[in-house]
Amino acid sequence: MNAKSSVSIACLFLSTLCGHAQKDYKGVVIDAKTNEIVPYVNIGIVGKGIGTVSDEEGIFHLEINPEKYTEKDTLILSALGYRTIKYAVPDLVFAFNEYPPVAMQPELLELNEVVVTNTGGFPVEKRIGYMSKGSKFFGYWSDNVALGGELATKIKVKKGLRRLEQFNFDVMGNPSDSVLVRINIYDQDGDRNFPLTNLNTSKKEILYTIKKKRGNCEIDLDPFDIYVTDDFIISLELLKVYGTEKINLILAASDNSYTDSYRKYASQGAWERLEDVAMAYSLVTTYYSKKRPKSKKEAQERETGIAARNVSGFVFFAGRPQTNVKITNVSTGGEVATNESGRYLIEANPMDILVYEAPGMKELTIELLEKTTVNVNLERE
Repeated sequence: MNAKSSVSIACLFLSTLCGHAQKDYKGVVIDAKTNEIVPYVNIGIVGKGIGTVSDEEGIFHLEINPEKYTEKDTLILSALGYRTIKYAVPDLVFAFNEYPPVAMQPELLELNEVVVTNTGGFPVEKRIGYMSKGSKFFGYWSDNVALGGELATKIKVKKGLRRLEQFNFDVMGNPSDSVLVRINIYDQDGDRNFPLTNLNTSKKEILYTIKKKRGNCEIDLDPFDIYVTDDFIISLELLKVYGTEKINLILAASDNSYTDSYRKYASQGAWERLEDVAMAYSLVTTYYSKKRPKSKKEAQERETGIAARNVSGFVFFAGRPQTNVKITNVSTGGEVATNESGRYLIEANPMDILVYEAPGMKELTIELLEKTTVNVNLERE
């Protein structure tokens, strides 16, 4: 489908700040006890859409005009595993030829009170979340100054203890060399049920680098030992853009009256609700059921009720079957190729997106409906 006719559910866009009174608030964030650098710290003025993220060396720059703010305006530095630092904006000290250290105090590691072995439940693999419903719906970032911007979706689940094992999302386009993102998992305990408390109590950041590609991205959550008991919110946060291309990261999404999504334009910015839409975020979880599963199929089910099936068909050019045409299911990351008869078979769900590619041919993208047989005709470039 033509991207120009697409409907965007979220656009994280920031324009470069300008003005004669702008000052560069900068520094390097370090651990107060070890003096080691603290990377990817969220830094910004609360609720003003003015924010950034420290880089891998702990260094940050934030262009602000302190004369525009009062004592009631607060600049916050926050990071997983550290105590939050707060400054009144008029009290900020601006350095010119140096990067003064900003020391963050580590938080004491609290033991997780949930002990899985004491739940008495039966582990059941549950696939939760939402699938893409076609290329008309996207979530995307534009402009590489929106560091700390987030795209989030509420994941509705059956109440009860579950462990998060794997997180998946679909990349529809990424012209940058690569993009570094952070996965955040929140409780909906903020004002108006907005995201607030980070449920990742491991104190380890969940980082992922999105390469210059399209397709499914899969993140292993097992090392972080994250548990939820009710609905929760999961987000992708922009941390860094590599290369010279401006960011234009496009992620799959869908219209969905079942849930809401949220966006934040920069670090420490205000959340904005997007009703009846969902990013195509899905997870594999272990749910601890009170009832023993009756079968293996029941022990591995999708709570959203979307069952996978096989789609098959033939690929032609000028009426002739085409061999070795690559077919990619963007929604799952699965890939197959046509055989000597031009036939293919691929696992796909209704509303998944298939891409057909062959040397010398125009790339073809289609949105699956309810059909399980799909024949296509390619054109020369």
